[in-house]
Amino acid sequence: MINQLILKVAELCNLDCSYCYLYKHEDQRFRTRPKFMSAEVFEQVLKRARDYCDRRDGQRMALVFHGGEPTLIGLLQLTRFAQRANEVLGDRLDGLLMQTNGTLLNSEWIKTIQDFRIHVGVSLDGPAAIHDANRIDFDGRGSHGAATRTLQLLQDADLSPSVLCVVSPGAPGAEIYRHFRSLGVQHMNFLLPDVTHDSIARFYGGIGGTPVADYLIAIFDQWFADDDPEVKIRLFWNLLSALLGGRMDGDQFGNPLWSYLVVETDGSIQANDVLRICADGMSESGLNIFEHGFDDLSRGLPLLNSVMHDGVPLCATCQCCNERDICGGGFCHIDIRERSNSIIPLCGVPTFFV
Repeated sequence: MINQLILKVAELCNLDCSYCYLYKHEDQRFRTRPKFMSAEVFEQVLKRARDYCDRRDGQRMALVFHGGEPTLIGLLQLTRFAQRANEVLGDRLDGLLMQTNGTLLNSEWIKTIQDFRIHVGVSLDGPAAIHDANRIDFDGRGSHGAATRTLQLLQDADLSPSVLCVVSPGAPGAEIYRHFRSLGVQHMNFLLPDVTHDSIARFYGGIGGTPVADYLIAIFDQWFADDDPEVKIRLFWNLLSALLGGRMDGDQFGNPLWSYLVVETDGSIQANDVLRICADGMSESGLNIFEHGFDDLSRGLPLLNSVMHDGVPLCATCQCCNERDICGGGFCHIDIRERSNSIIPLCGVPTFFV
C-alpha cells in the first residue's frame, strides 16, 4: 500500500555535500531532467494520488517535498503546491512534509510552513567541525550556521522540526547526540552512509572495521541512559519495536514492503532513489505519471513492483542469520546485471555496517 510520495520538486541543490547519493555516486541522470517540477507535473501527481486513494476505503497519502534542495523551487511555487495538494486531495491528504538543508529558510517561509502545517526535517550532521567537513557549498563554505539558525526559527514558531543526520563514520557519536540535545532537538534520525560493497573503500576506506556501529552504539547508550520519553530516535525506536514483536515504520532494516514511491521532476515514477548509488538508472521503472497510475507498477521493470508488493528475497547468508527477522538484510543488495528480467539477491549489509 502506498502511503507516501516523495516528490523531487527540485533537481538542484545549493550545497555540494561530499557523500550525496544523488550527485556523487553512479547515477548522473539528474543532469538531463528539468531543474524543477512544473505545475503540470504536480497536478498530474495529485490526480494519480487521488485516484489511488479513491479505490481504497479510507486510504490517505502524505506528500514529501524533496530534492535536491526543495526550497530552491521558490516560496511562491511551493505555496501553490501546498494549496493545491489540500484542494485536490482534501481528507485524503495525510500531511505535507519537507526535507531541507536549512540554508534558505526565513520568516516568510516559516509563515507558509505554519499555514499549511508542513512538518520540516532539517539535515544536520553534528557540531560545526563535523557537519562542515562534508556539508559545504560550492565555494567550500560550511552550512552549519545557516542550518542551526533555521532550526531555531522553526522551534521559535513551535513547529517541532526533526533532524536528519547522516552517520559520519569514525566521528564521536555521543558528541553528536549531545549537540542535537543542546539545540533542543527531540526528534532525530540517523541514516547509514549510502555506499555499496564496491564503493565503500572510495568513500570510507581506512576508517576501521565497524565505524558505523561504533558511532551508533555510543549514541544509543547515551540516549538510553537519558531515559527521556520526549526524545525519539527513529532508527533505535524501530529496532526496539521489532525486538519486542512490534512493527517498524522505516525500511533501513527488516526488509519490509516499501510503502512509498518517488516522483522525479519529469514525472517519472521510481523506487527508492537511493538505489541510484548502485548503477546508472538503477531506480528507474520505465513508468511516468502521465501514462501510468500508481496501480500500474507491474507494467514497469520488475524491481519496483517487487519491492512494493513482494519484497526482496534474501540471500542464503542472510537467510541463515540469527538476526534475520530484525535486520532483514538491511537494504539487501540486488544484482543489477539481471534487473530488467529478475531480481537476484546478493549478500545484504556489508561488514562495514556490523
